[in-house]
Amino acid sequence: AYTITPVCPVITVTPTTLATGTVGSVYSQTLSASGGTAAYTWTTVTGTWPAGLTLSSAGVVSGTPTTSNGAGVSVTVRATDSFGCSRDQAVSIKICPVITVNPTSLANGTVGLGYTQTVSATGGATPYTFAVSAGSLPTWATLNASTGAITGTPNNTTAASFTIRATDANSCTGTRAYTITPACPAITISPATAATGTVGTAYSQTLTAAGGTAPYGSWTVTAGTLPAGLTLNASTGVISGTPTASNGAGVNVTVRVNDTYGCQGSQVIAIKICPVITVSPTSLANGTIGTAYSQTVSATGGATPYTFSIASGALPGWATLNASTGAITGTPNSATTANFTVRATDANGCQGPQAYSITPACPAITYTPTTLATGTVGTAYSQ
Repeated sequence: AYTITPVCPVITVTPTTLATGTVGSVYSQTLSASGGTAAYTWTTVTGTWPAGLTLSSAGVVSGTPTTSNGAGVSVTVRATDSFGCSRDQAVSIKICPVITVNPTSLANGTVGLGYTQTVSATGGATPYTFAVSAGSLPTWATLNASTGAITGTPNNTTAASFTIRATDANSCTGTRAYTITPACPAITISPATAATGTVGTAYSQTLTAAGGTAPYGSWTVTAGTLPAGLTLNASTGVISGTPTASNGAGVNVTVRVNDTYGCQGSQVIAIKICPVITVSPTSLANGTIGTAYSQTVSATGGATPYTFSIASGALPGWATLNASTGAITGTPNSATTANFTVRATDANGCQGPQAYSITPACPAITYTPTTLATGTVGTAYSQ
């Protein structure tokens, strides 16, 4: 006598943790079974599927979720094979909300200036953590995982593309792609008008830069030519030398400089080299008190016409200077000494000075007669 009681095989259901879904996005996850005899039929035993999802008899969980469910829910499913053997299995499923990472774009920043931009997230459960999920931050930047702050100091203009992922308290995520391309700052060079030089006289003008990050270097002339005898020091930005020729109203040269990060600034510099202008004569007549005075100064070496003015000191109170002719005229009325410098300015604004001193003298005064008339005692006298 025999008794046979067959037993069902062990049926395994996978996966036990379903893929995470997102509110508003089409969802599909297929359950599978092994260990029994196909085909399998699937049913829900206990629990409720997230709103918008259903389980088909073929084991497909599908639909479009309409609400999130925090850390997820557990649903028990039953897989029944073709001979009626079955396995109940609890599976977990989580539906995440739509998590938005803000802002939509990040400021590019400026090379050499401190950079701070903060990304944030909405739609999920706080707190959030932030990470780079694709690409890479600029080499000069760091991301604070807790605050979402991206900080650093840009040191180049290389573009960096990366994706920031925000993860909420339930491990739901949202992402946004960004590109940062730092720009160079505006670098200014001064002065725009260099000091005027004179032929044969040592010259030095220091150019300075601002707006970038010191130290500055690689000073170069990119357009135009410096006056003969002058050079630009590439390291210090000093224009120096001894000019050998004048250049009329001056020339323009374009100067470029690099800051420590390679950002550049350019400036057109006006520089004028004047000839040696000589004012003549070297001294003026002193004149005589009470007698009309006239002396004329003139200039050579520059471009005509010249104009004349008092550069320092003051003319005698009785005198005037004709700016066009250089004539000093008037009538001396005292012997007071006057010290002054006359400046001649040519047609190109170049100048030459000459110092003078005028001390008018008294005229020779004669008396007559030298022998007075003889008088008599007791007789009225007048001479």
